Amino acid sequence: MTPRPASSATLVFPAVDRGAIDYVAGARQRGEATVCAASVASPEVAAECGEVHRLPSIYDADFAERFLALVETHDVARVFCPVAGVHAFVRRFIATRGLALAVLGASPITQQVEAHRRLMARAQRLLPLAETCADGAATLSLVELAGVLRQAGLIYGESNDDKLAAMIGIAADAPAGDVVEIGSLMGRSASVLLYLAWRHQLGPLLTIDPWTAGNALQRQSPQSFQELVDEWDFEVLREGFLVNMVPLRAERHAHLRLPSAAAFEVYAQGQPIAASPESAPPIAFGGRIGLIHIDGNHDYDCVANDCRQWLPRLLPQAWLILDDYLWAHGDGPYRVGNALLHEQGERVSRAFTCGKALFVKFK
Repeated sequence: MTPRPASSATLVFPAVDRGAIDYVAGARQRGEATVCAASVASPEVAAECGEVHRLPSIYDADFAERFLALVETHDVARVFCPVAGVHAFVRRFIATRGLALAVLGASPITQQVEAHRRLMARAQRLLPLAETCADGAATLSLVELAGVLRQAGLIYGESNDDKLAAMIGIAADAPAGDVVEIGSLMGRSASVLLYLAWRHQLGPLLTIDPWTAGNALQRQSPQSFQELVDEWDFEVLREGFLVNMVPLRAERHAHLRLPSAAAFEVYAQGQPIAASPESAPPIAFGGRIGLIHIDGNHDYDCVANDCRQWLPRLLPQAWLILDDYLWAHGDGPYRVGNALLHEQGERVSRAFTCGKALFVKFK
C-alpha cells in the first residue's frame, strides 16, 4: 500500500475516553482531519467529537474487513489509540499486514512510565535547590516534591519549576504564622502554598484576588500586554480557581474576592473569614504573617501599596516572595524590591532571586 500524504486523516480508535476527546480537540487546532471509531458507544465522545463510526471488537472475526474498509473510505494515514490493549493490537495488526499506516505515539502504558520518570528527574534536579533555600531546615522528600510539582502542573499559572522549588525550600524555614497570597489567578502557587502550610504547620492560607479586568489591567506595561486582559473571562478564572482548590485542604484556606487594600481591612479586623469552599467552617487567622507571596497587579504603585500595607504584619524570620522582580513587561516589582532592600537592609537576613521572583527573609 502506498504511503498517504500528511493531509490524510487520523483514525482515533477507540474513541471512548478523554484521551480521544483531547486528541480530537488538539487535531482541530492543528487543522488535522480526524475520523473517530469505537466498538462501544460513548455519548460524551460523540457530543464533543461528532460522528463516531461503529467498528467490531478487535477480537471479532469481521474486525479486519471493517477496519480496512473504514481506512480506505476516509483516506486514513495514521491511527491514534488511547487505550493500551487496543494500541498493542493495532500496532501488531498493521505490522503483520504490511499496511501503510502509522500508529501515533507510544503505548499509553509506556507514556505513563516515561512521564513518571521525567517527573522524578525534574524533582531530583530541583531537590538540591529546595534544600539550599531551606538553609538547613528539613524540607520535602523527593517523592513529596514530585507530588507537589505534579499537582501544580495540572493548574494554569506562570510560576516555573525553579520558583516553586525555592518556595518549597523557604517554607521549611518560615515561622508559624498566617500564609498570604495576593494575586492567585487559577491557583497554581496557591495549591503549593496550601500544601506547604499544612506540611510545615505554618498556619492557614489566605488568598486574595478580585478577578476583575479593572484590577488586573497593568497600565505601566506595554499596550500589547495590557490587551491580554480582554482575553480572560474573569468568572471562569474565579470558578477555575475554586475547582482547582477543591481536592486540597479547605479547612486551612480562605479566599477574599477583593482588591488587596480592601482585603487587608478585612484581615486586620481579626474576625474569622469564610473558608473556600464555604462548606468548611470559617478560618481564624492569627493576624501575623509567616510567609507572604505578592503577585497582584505589577504596576509600581500597586506593588508598593501591597508591601506598605501587608509587610508590617510579618513575624520575625518571616519570608516575602515578590513575584516578577525580573519581568519583561514592566519594572514595578523590581523598583519596589530594590527600594525595600535599600531602605530596610538592616532588617534583611537573606535575599536572593529565583524563577524571576525576589525572596527576602527578615530578621
